[in-house]
Amino acid sequence: MGAKEMVEKIRGEANEESEKIIREAKDKTKKQLEAAKKEIEEEKKRFVEAEERKGIEEKKRIIRAARQKARKLRWMAEEEMIEKTLDATLKRIKSVKSEGFKGNSYPNILAGLIKDSTISIAAGSSAGVEVEVTLSEEDAAASYIDNAMLKNLTNEISNDSGVNVRLSLSDERMKSAGGVIVRRKDGEIEVNNTIEQRMARLSTSLREEIMKTLFTGT
Repeated sequence: MGAKEMVEKIRGEANEESEKIIREAKDKTKKQLEAAKKEIEEEKKRFVEAEERKGIEEKKRIIRAARQKARKLRWMAEEEMIEKTLDATLKRIKSVKSEGFKGNSYPNILAGLIKDSTISIAAGSSAGVEVEVTLSEEDAAASYIDNAMLKNLTNEISNDSGVNVRLSLSDERMKSAGGVIVRRKDGEIEVNNTIEQRMARLSTSLREEIMKTLFTGT
């Protein structure tokens, strides 16, 4: 084989190799493009799904926020109505003082509170107990409780409790719509039976009754 033939053969082989490389490069590029296209499609799909999820989550968030707001508004309305009811109840104390309640005069109601408080203080005591009763300015000025009533209560409580009890009115005055504070003279035991404290102690049951009346119609 001459030099010319050798050159032509090498050139031919080079061209074939070049074409092979080009074909392989094209095939590889095509595959890469297809893979990239597929990845882009997958990414678009993931993006759409994510946006849909975000939309659903956003809807859920809006619904949750609306429900929370509704609960808050309902709670505020309930609290407002309960407070108004309790305030109205306290305001009715004036009519109770003048008209009584369920057939009991206000002095008799105070006497019952004093008796319950004193028996509670005297419970478990074997010796005599000195107890003083504190009234509000208004109740003291109206003389709802006088010495004669205290004397009768003293005898009644002593007989019922078996403890020698001595009752007296305190010169101290309390700020309250009504009721009494009863304490041992040594200050060791005190029973707060004011209207406000009794309502506070009964607040749970009072709130339940108010809720039933206002919001369930029962």
